[in-house]
Amino acid sequence: MTVLIVSLLLTSPFLTTGFSYAHWKYEPWQSDTAASSLDFPLKDAKGHWAEYAIAEMYAKGVMKGYEDNTFRPNKPVTFLEAVVMLEKLLWREPTESDIDAFSYLEMNFNIPKWAVGYVGLALRQELLSYGELGKVSLQQPLVRQDAAVLAVRALDLTKQAQKINEAPPPFTDSAQINDSVAGYVFLACERKVMNGFPDGSFRPVNPISRAETAVLLSKVANQLPFINSEEKSGFIKSINQSRNSLTLVNDANRETEIILPEKTLIYLNDKPAAIEQLAAEVHVRIIGTGTGDFTVLIGHNIIPDNGAEVVMEPVNLSTAPLEIQQWVEINKIYENYLAGIFNENLYFLASRGEKKRSGYTVDILKVSTTTDAKGIHYKIWVDRSDPARDAVTTPSINYPYALVRVELPPEKINSVTFVDKLNQVIAETEGNVP
Repeated sequence: MTVLIVSLLLTSPFLTTGFSYAHWKYEPWQSDTAASSLDFPLKDAKGHWAEYAIAEMYAKGVMKGYEDNTFRPNKPVTFLEAVVMLEKLLWREPTESDIDAFSYLEMNFNIPKWAVGYVGLALRQELLSYGELGKVSLQQPLVRQDAAVLAVRALDLTKQAQKINEAPPPFTDSAQINDSVAGYVFLACERKVMNGFPDGSFRPVNPISRAETAVLLSKVANQLPFINSEEKSGFIKSINQSRNSLTLVNDANRETEIILPEKTLIYLNDKPAAIEQLAAEVHVRIIGTGTGDFTVLIGHNIIPDNGAEVVMEPVNLSTAPLEIQQWVEINKIYENYLAGIFNENLYFLASRGEKKRSGYTVDILKVSTTTDAKGIHYKIWVDRSDPARDAVTTPSINYPYALVRVELPPEKINSVTFVDKLNQVIAETEGNVP
């Protein structure tokens, strides 16, 4: 039996790891597209390389500007600020009773009164540990390795990260990464919420700026479907510029005309744009600020699939060979994206891990391949959904997963990449895949 692993979880002696990372650009850029006619209200964010993420987090109420209408994108974020931002992103607003219950944090740990409720919820939800309260009370700058820890916890991948604490991340300065958080750094990069620098370093103790934090939060939000469940979203079917409106088609194939407010900031592929630059088949998310200040539209061109679709067969686990049943049972308790070879067949597994209520799903939509001199490259298209924030769901433990089988190819398998339905990478491995 040969098993290829695309996630980074080590759950059995049969699994090996795969990893790749891209460079995160920190330089300001000049847009090569026409900017929206509406200026971003935070004057020092306009034209910044992270403007799209800053606008998204501002519209969601996760990050705010200062009284002088600046965002101060280069200012370091404190550990405390990051915890509060993540709690807001995860829709966790403290109630008065929460604030009363956690009042001891102000007296015993010197947590600022305005943040007591958020810090208490973070402790309750295990986004934060009691051992980290010192960093919070002193309001230390958030460094990159700690940002990785918070991001992985927010994605509910803590168990996976703890399983791979012994694996050294493939950076030139890996020795500088604290051993206790190495698995978190590894997983944060594998899941594409953080990246290394062009020189191959990670710079684990470098403070993270407000702009970098906005991008990190945006990437976390894109991997947690429930966060965006209250936004208007879908693929553009048509555009009516005279009405300043878009007709969207959602996942249920329902059409809705959205008339954009006059104050709408438009971003296409993370750069400022105007409505005339949008087109059919662009996927958009429309976010209101709640205060009516302005609306943010975030659009992305979906990269077409240039591979050949492969015939796949859903696998009924109850009738599958015992070794496949064991492979799935071992791995479905965590979020995993795996490939395995059993009896001259190639299997792909996508799992969501343990969920303590219903409403979470995962499905493998299709498998496609391309071939070059390096071998065959597989792309597995996955659809994931979460229950809406206020959905009524059954409080039962379940393990959503999808398993399919394809014929084993004669060529060498060089890479396996799992993507979501928008062709955004979820997990991947490449290079000399056995």
